[in-house]
Amino acid sequence: MRRLDTDVLIVGAGCAGLSLAVHVVQTARRAGKRCPRILLLEPRAEYRRDRTWCGWRVGPAHPFAAAVTHRWTRWAAQEGARRAVRGSASHPYEHIAADVFYAVAQAELATAPEVTLRLGVTAERLEDRGEFVIAETSAGRIKAAVAFDSRPAAVERGTGVDEVTLLQNFVGWEVDAGRPVFDEGVVEVMDFAVSQARGLHFFYVLPFSRRRALVETTYITPAAIAEGDCEADIRGYLAARYGVREFEVVFSERGQIPMTTAPMRPRSSPRVVHLGLRGGLAKPSTGYAFAAIQEFSAALAGQIVARPGEVVMPPAPRPVAAVAMDRVFLSYIDHYPERAPALFVDLFKKLPPELLCRFLTDHAGALDNLRVMASTPLGQLTAEVVRSRARWLRRPAA
Repeated sequence: MRRLDTDVLIVGAGCAGLSLAVHVVQTARRAGKRCPRILLLEPRAEYRRDRTWCGWRVGPAHPFAAAVTHRWTRWAAQEGARRAVRGSASHPYEHIAADVFYAVAQAELATAPEVTLRLGVTAERLEDRGEFVIAETSAGRIKAAVAFDSRPAAVERGTGVDEVTLLQNFVGWEVDAGRPVFDEGVVEVMDFAVSQARGLHFFYVLPFSRRRALVETTYITPAAIAEGDCEADIRGYLAARYGVREFEVVFSERGQIPMTTAPMRPRSSPRVVHLGLRGGLAKPSTGYAFAAIQEFSAALAGQIVARPGEVVMPPAPRPVAAVAMDRVFLSYIDHYPERAPALFVDLFKKLPPELLCRFLTDHAGALDNLRVMASTPLGQLTAEVVRSRARWLRRPAA
C-alpha cells in the first residue's frame, strides 16, 4: 500500500488554514514533541494584501500579535442623532492587514521543516477511505492521514427549519484624504446615519491617522448589492461626513459573508474536518471570525499533536448560547431591518464596554446574555425568541 504523503493535509491556506498550521507547530514545540508532517495547498499563486481582519482582544493570546498594525481603545455606533462612543483599555479593537498576517505566518512555518506550503494548487475532491484521505488535486493525488478543508461552501439547504439567509455585502477603500479629517482615536464600528433605501446599511471607518482611513460601506440584505452602488456610497459618505471629494485610494477590498441561522457542519466525514467560514467560525450576526479561528485552531492543534494521524474531534466552533443568541438576533433583523440600527446603538449605549466586548466575541456568560437582552426592546426580542425557537432549540450540526 502506498505510504502517506503527509500526516496533515490543509486545503486552503488562507487565514484558517495558516492559523491551524502555525498553532500545530507552536503546540508541538511547547510540548517538546515532533511536529506532524503538514502539507498546505493554496490555489492563489502569491499572497498579497487582499482583506482586513479586526476585532476586540478578548480571550487567550494568539500567535499573530506581531501582525497587529493598529489598536484603538474607543469605538462608536450611531443612528440618526444618537451616537454612542465607548471604550476599554483592557479590550482594544485590533487591526490585522492580510499581507502582514501572511508574512508572519509564513515566517513561523519556515522554522518547521515538517511543513510544506504549495501555492497555485487546487483540490477538486477529498475522499475519506476510512484509514486515510485521498485528495485529487491539480498537482496530482495526495494521500493523507487527516484533512482540514477551508474551501468555500454553499449555505446548507433543506434543514427542515425556515432559515434566515442574509448576506453581509461590503466594499472598503483605504483612502488618503490629503488633509487631516479623521478622528484617529475612535473606530466607527457602525454608522447607520446613512440611507437605508437598499436595505440595512452602515459605514465602518478604521482611522489609521488623521488623513488616512479604511472606509467601508456594508449592507445586510437578502441579495447582493452592486459594486458600483457601493463605490458611489463611499464617495458620497466621504463628501457628506468629512467634506472630502478628492482623495487617493491606496487599497480596496470587497466581499460577502453569509449571515444565516443554518448550521454549518464541522466535518464531512471522520477524517475531513471543516475550517474557517466552512466550519461555522464566523459570528453570523456580525461576521467577525479571526478570534474564533484562533481559539478553534489552538484546541484542534492540541489533539493533532497528541495523536498524530488519528481522527480528531473538532471542538464546537462557537458556544451553544452564543449560537442561540445570534439566531434570535438574525431573526429579529430579518423581520425588522428598519429597527436594527436602534437595536445595535442600544447595545453600545446601555452595556458596560467590557460586557459588550465579551458579547460581540462570544465570551459572554449566562448573566451577560441576560443583561444583553435587558438592554434591547425586551417585548420585541422576547416575541422573536418565541418565533425563532425552531432555529435556536435544535442541536448543533454533526
